[in-house]
Amino acid sequence: MGYVQDAAGPSVPPPGWTPTDTPQVPAPPPAAVGRADAAVRWRISAGLIDNIFVCCVYGAICGLSGWRFGSVDHLWRVAVLDVAYHFAYEAHNGQTIGKRQYGLRVMAADGGPADTRAIAIRSVLRLVDLLPTYYLSGLVSMLRTGAARRQRIGDVAAETVVVAVEGRALGRGTPGWMLPVATIVALLMSAISIFGIARSNSRPLTSSDRAAFMTGCERDASSSTCECILARLEAEGYDTENAQTQLYDHLREDRAAGTLSPEGRDMLAAVNACRVPAPAGPGPFA
Repeated sequence: MGYVQDAAGPSVPPPGWTPTDTPQVPAPPPAAVGRADAAVRWRISAGLIDNIFVCCVYGAICGLSGWRFGSVDHLWRVAVLDVAYHFAYEAHNGQTIGKRQYGLRVMAADGGPADTRAIAIRSVLRLVDLLPTYYLSGLVSMLRTGAARRQRIGDVAAETVVVAVEGRALGRGTPGWMLPVATIVALLMSAISIFGIARSNSRPLTSSDRAAFMTGCERDASSSTCECILARLEAEGYDTENAQTQLYDHLREDRAAGTLSPEGRDMLAAVNACRVPAPAGPGPFA
């Protein structure tokens, strides 16, 4: 019995074997804490670079296609181009041109590389983050998700984060006041833009608008032609500045495409002769 008890006592390690004092635990994935917050300032700067690049590509397409740059009807084309650009670059290595410039990378929230599905989700939802204007929704979401993540809506849905990995983003970080201030500025600018658009779409043409429409008749066309065109526009429901601008854009695009009817050609000639001004169009963020 004593022999059995001795045999069941503490075991002796064989010669040359050294026991490990602490068990090996798998290392946690790299934390995004701190790095996501540091990236905020540079995400805004990277977004400006990326938007300039997209606008340049869009301008080149307009030049080749005969489209009018900045046309309201083309906003959806710019949006599609913007989504395609970000998806193509970020699916490759998590960096657009702007992000690479400042040392940012899109990663999965667990610290690993973001897969193609996640990049597709966050790219498409850029259009939601942009709403109502100036990326207000995205900025509010980044405030809400806190310093550890700083996720816009697209990042939350895709389970991704944008982190500082090198360069200026990692070395200089982001001041704590910048995100709240940027959000407040975006809120004010959005309110001003929405008010201006609503007012422009509902305001009927004033006497000064009519006078501007008639300017140039003495030199380029008879006043009766301008009066006729103005009356026709109003009779057909084009009685606001925004509605008339869209009509002019359609006429110019039809002319560029070679599909302008004789009636439309006469109207466009009269519109140009009366020197009707054509306003410009809108501008986001990683």
